[in-house]
Amino acid sequence: MTASLPRLATALALLAGGLLAAPPAATAAAPDLPTAVAGNPFVDGWYADPDVAVYGDRYWVYPTTSKTYAEQTYLDAFSSTDLVHWTKHPDVLTTANVPWANRAVWAPAPITRNGRYYLYFAANDIQDDSQLGGIGVAVADRPEGPYRDALGRPLIGQYHNGAQPIDQDVFIDDDGQAYLYYGGHGHANVARLNSDMTSLGTFPDGSTYKEITPSGYVEGPQMFKRNGRYYLMWSEGGWTGPDYSVSYAVADSPTGPFAKLDKVLAQDPAIARGSGHNSVLNVPGTDTWYIVYHRRPLSETDGNHRQLAYDRMRFNPDGTIQRVAMRVRDNFADDNALGWKTYGGTWTATAGQYRAGSSAGGKALLDNNFADFTQDADVTITSGGGDAGLVFRATRPAVGADSYAGYYAGVTAAGRVVLGRADNSWTELGSATTTAGAAHHLRVTAVGTSIKVFADDLSTPKISVTDATHSSGANGVRVFNAAAAFDELAVDPATAGGVNLAQGRPATGSPSCAASEGPEKAVNGTVNGGNADKFCSSASGAWLRVDLGATRTIGRFEVAHAQAGGEQAALNTKAFTLSVSDDGTTWRRVVQVTDNSAATTVHPVSGVSGRYVRLDVSAPTNAGDNATRVYELRVFG
Repeated sequence: MTASLPRLATALALLAGGLLAAPPAATAAAPDLPTAVAGNPFVDGWYADPDVAVYGDRYWVYPTTSKTYAEQTYLDAFSSTDLVHWTKHPDVLTTANVPWANRAVWAPAPITRNGRYYLYFAANDIQDDSQLGGIGVAVADRPEGPYRDALGRPLIGQYHNGAQPIDQDVFIDDDGQAYLYYGGHGHANVARLNSDMTSLGTFPDGSTYKEITPSGYVEGPQMFKRNGRYYLMWSEGGWTGPDYSVSYAVADSPTGPFAKLDKVLAQDPAIARGSGHNSVLNVPGTDTWYIVYHRRPLSETDGNHRQLAYDRMRFNPDGTIQRVAMRVRDNFADDNALGWKTYGGTWTATAGQYRAGSSAGGKALLDNNFADFTQDADVTITSGGGDAGLVFRATRPAVGADSYAGYYAGVTAAGRVVLGRADNSWTELGSATTTAGAAHHLRVTAVGTSIKVFADDLSTPKISVTDATHSSGANGVRVFNAAAAFDELAVDPATAGGVNLAQGRPATGSPSCAASEGPEKAVNGTVNGGNADKFCSSASGAWLRVDLGATRTIGRFEVAHAQAGGEQAALNTKAFTLSVSDDGTTWRRVVQVTDNSAATTVHPVSGVSGRYVRLDVSAPTNAGDNATRVYELRVFG
């Protein structure tokens, strides 16, 4: 991993989440990573609401301890010099050091000033002004604490403008003025902090609290500044639900006005749910940015089972933020296997690899659920005459050689490549040969019923088959009568190569077959099968329109038809066109399909741009059925 950290920052500024420059005595590594390459979650345990800081030569993350309110009586912190190897600092703040706080200690916000370290926090989850609690401030002489209450009372202990005093964020502007952003119950306020950082000032009009609530706001404000403009981010939806997400606005002033521009981060039904309450990290001295947030694993139903993650955050030339794509990566450089679950065999993460002892089918799986994807890994056979490789679309896993439903592609040291299907039994689907040797690079690409296996040569598949038995499931690795080491694992949607600009955008269309099959289902980012997740219209000349929010350069369209959602191939859309428009009135046709039978169609284009995309259907199926079925309309830059 060290080789992938390309340069050192020459100076430490603070993070964009509102931090002053740290003491200038040290430098910090400047990671330039596409995501958490050693895997998300990046630390162990149930945590939420992370905020970030750079102090000295270390990156710091301060999260909420994600337990029941009664158990939320302490805060831990984590630090790293490279965003890969993390050190836990337990109990940086406890209610024992805050006499007025006894429960629900939330959303720590770190900052340094005047040679001291401040940690703002919410406590007691007050519901009205008669209760004791709200936003407090603690102070310490070191980033790891211990932090002690600075006031003996809350800094903000009442509702103002309808805002519950929780979810604080602190930002210091270039002129030295400090601001505190906060608010729950659907209202956001900003207040000025005096230079002592423990008292509130007033605005020029004499007010102490200004409401800045943008549309859709629920909680979790986060402020940062880039190129002279002020970015306010916040969380929407319910924190225990899959709709939890992050949106943003941009203004020319730290007090707004803030008008919502777009959603930045949302659940990915293939990777995680409930993604929100973020902070933002700008690597000092660079234009490299990360979004640090919490999310819930797909298999977890407990609302408090949240984990910390980060992904790369990028900007368009006009300063708007590109939608964040969650990435699945693990190079095991942190020597742990957080997020993995094993079924049989012996597994250890050490020396930057995930190592498995020889067993008759031991496997390790991620908690994901991909349908169409490309999966890569380096596979090294360390002993034994069997094979090792990639598991995919796996469900119902258990201990046992073939105790799962899904597929497996493996390779031996002798160079035999095999692909098969499992469901408590084994069916070989294909085999081939590659160069003999202990080390191989395996790739599997699965789109609809098409499965391709590459070994070492990534230009031509060794095995290519069609099989519709298993449509989605978990990805992982497996050994069979061999010991092996795995490295550089990556799973990307088959639509990799950009962020789906249509996902979550406003969609309209011709009358739907049922209320549950409206046009919004074609831009929700999922293809789960059944009537619950498609746009269906029986209208003659059915149409679907998506507003991308701004004029975008478009390089590719993808349409997932009936078969992609598990229906029969004869119901795939037969004939349709794709058009773009700048104003929603004048349209330019850019794709025309007259005789399709595929489950998913991919349409590269060049020289195409527009704000609106429209799909028009002239022949809904190949079977005489008059209902158009579109599971996803995807648009990529």
